[in-house]
Amino acid sequence: MKPYNFKVAPVKKYNKPKYPTKTEALASPGLLRKLPRRWQKNAAVAAAAGLFGALTISSCGIFDSSSPGAAADGYNPDSENYLNVAPVFAYGEGTGSIGCDMVTPPVFLSEAEALAIIKNTAEAEGLSFGSEPPGYTAEKNKIETKYSWDWENKFVLGEGSVGLDLYDAQKKVAVSFISMQEAEQIYPNGPWASITGYMPRRLAELTVEDFAEQRGDIAVGVFYDPGNDWESEEHQRIFDEFMNSGEKKEWEERLAQYEIETKALAEENLRAQVRDFIEWLQGQGII
Repeated sequence: MKPYNFKVAPVKKYNKPKYPTKTEALASPGLLRKLPRRWQKNAAVAAAAGLFGALTISSCGIFDSSSPGAAADGYNPDSENYLNVAPVFAYGEGTGSIGCDMVTPPVFLSEAEALAIIKNTAEAEGLSFGSEPPGYTAEKNKIETKYSWDWENKFVLGEGSVGLDLYDAQKKVAVSFISMQEAEQIYPNGPWASITGYMPRRLAELTVEDFAEQRGDIAVGVFYDPGNDWESEEHQRIFDEFMNSGEKKEWEERLAQYEIETKALAEENLRAQVRDFIEWLQGQGII
């Protein structure tokens, strides 16, 4: 192969990068607190980007929950730091519905079941959720949205504020879980159909945005009920087996097996959310 002779020459002109410089980011820490929604669907990208979430407007620019003046109970709305909020790690569609003539019943996780899964998974990695959670609540996370099929109907997600559920006071790490019931689509002008919809993943995303605008000295993770994950091959297998085993099993037996396997898949998706949150904490040196 014929060798090429390369010459090194200085660049005379180049376009300014569209991403912020380090100086600009430190001057405006809010730039680093947002992720494009398409990134949030990729847990690996979100976790990597989360390494930058520790930057705040403190003098050194690095989040430090053990700095002097940090509140003992974790609640410090007058802090110079913003809450260090992890992105939503997307495992499961995070949607659900009840009503009409459904072939298969929805399989939701109760709050008690979900918190037990979160607690066990996180504590196996060194966290200890035994303290009273700080009094932070997300109240600006129930935006009014028009439903695409009927522009006269609007809904809000949930009717109560979302708080923190578990807290490790030593490591200053708190988490919140968004259940299906908390993320109900509520129509102020009355329901438009006989189906009740739920969007916990969307409410989790809005809750993260709300918490990220509040000040404090703790790290926060927000998880959601994964719901029936119709996008996954495993859920399709479970559903196909349910539909095609009519000659072999009675209806009640088929239904019971479907519920068991679907719930197990939802539980594993929730564990995956927690595991990615743990990696995010480790990447920032919090645990």
